[in-house]
Amino acid sequence: MAWQPQLVRRVDAAGNPVASLGHALVDDYLEFVAARCRPNTLLAAAYDLKVFFSVVPKEPADVVTADIFAFITAQKKPRRGPKVVRLEDDGAI
Repeated sequence: MAWQPQLVRRVDAAGNPVASLGHALVDDYLEFVAARCRPNTLLAAAYDLKVFFSVVPKEPADVVTADIFAFITAQKKPRRGPKVVRLEDDGAI
């Protein structure tokens, strides 16, 4: 995939927040979100899409449901390591 998502935040001439990732299809979706949601929701959606497309090396039009489920499953797996604090048991080892 040649496209690498890059989150750009700005405010348009009318004072409305704008977020883009540098891909026409994704940016059109973010424009749709911006027109219907609060600024924090727009930022959250843009960031989530940035993370998703940073991990899933596909063009947006090529993404299928299985890609999304695989991503969600991988995100929910427990992480272990010296810099990870588990919240479910206050980090007890």
